[in-house]
Amino acid sequence: MERLKRSAVQGAIGGLGGYVAERGLEHLTGIDFVNGVIEIAGATLGVANANRDLIEMAYEGARRVTGKEPSQLSNQEWEEVRTRYPKAVGYLERALSVS
Repeated sequence: MERLKRSAVQGAIGGLGGYVAERGLEHLTGIDFVNGVIEIAGATLGVANANRDLIEMAYEGARRVTGKEPSQLSNQEWEEVRTRYPKAVGYLERALSVS
């Protein structure tokens, strides 16, 4: 329950920060960004930050199984890690897609 609360708070803070950043950039540059893009990115990064410990555990699990950096794994190696740590791979895949 605590993790859910922390994720929601960090996501809301990230989304609010993204909203302020988007409006500020639009005002300063005169460029009209697609509405919500920076807010969504801020919220996503906020949730990732709140769950960083899960991402770190997933990263270490992938390294233990394969001996490689997760970004260098082949599809077959991903499947091997996924069978041993199914939830952790989901977290790690989402984290890698953010960065």
